[in-house]
Amino acid sequence: MDDEQAKDPGRPDDPYSRSQYRKLIAWETRIGREAPFLTRCLAEVPDASVLDLGCGSGEHVAWFAQGGARAVGLDQSDAMIESARAHEARGEGRFFLGDALHAKTALGAEPPFGLALCLGNMLPHLTEDEDLAAFAAAVRSVLVPGGRLLIQLLNYTALLKDGSKALPVNVRPGDGDEQIVFVRVMKSAPGGRVLFFPTTLTLDPSLEEPMAVHTTRRVELRAWSAAQLTAALEKEQFRVRLFGDMRGGDYKAAASHDLVVLAEARAHDNERTVP
Repeated sequence: MDDEQAKDPGRPDDPYSRSQYRKLIAWETRIGREAPFLTRCLAEVPDASVLDLGCGSGEHVAWFAQGGARAVGLDQSDAMIESARAHEARGEGRFFLGDALHAKTALGAEPPFGLALCLGNMLPHLTEDEDLAAFAAAVRSVLVPGGRLLIQLLNYTALLKDGSKALPVNVRPGDGDEQIVFVRVMKSAPGGRVLFFPTTLTLDPSLEEPMAVHTTRRVELRAWSAAQLTAALEKEQFRVRLFGDMRGGDYKAAASHDLVVLAEARAHDNERTVP
């Protein structure tokens, strides 16, 4: 979010109200890396329209809109949607406040979409089996026949197998001479859960004590596996294909950094498969 939005505490229960999400990620580099795969996904759906579920500050929505697609973002965080409004003001998509599990209601009269996105490790915030089932049904209800759902999350199968304790530290430019340091420590938990402790630090080399905590919190996530996601989606008549990254590489359960799911909404079993 921008500096003015960072001053607004937002809702007391909004964990992203003090985040610096837009600054934490090198968006131009990330989307440039993902662009060929995203372009392919959009080209293969019946309608050039995109719904980003858990859109955050709206960078993916804006990129698709700049390319001529009807692009819409949905997020349940007031702070994230307020940040995304800057894109909407430039004509780079439209944004709605709402829960992905009730997407159809939140979007009102918005027509169905050709492509739905759920990127950036958003899905693990749904921690119960019934939440995942509700998500699959909700997405199915907002897609045109033959539309597709693209999910990206960390490959927890590999992370937990390796006993990983943290993700790589991310250092990004802040205001002036400051830098933003993003640390994500993790700990496995019972019931297929993972505890994350995302912490944002500010680094000012000119100070005697140069590093200070900006935000820190405890987040319980569900370490969804490829088998669990496939089963939930197939129950809603999706045909599923797995990838190991956002370039369309092969998925290897013990080695891939990401778990990427491309699922086609089908009406009948004899419809075409995902190419």
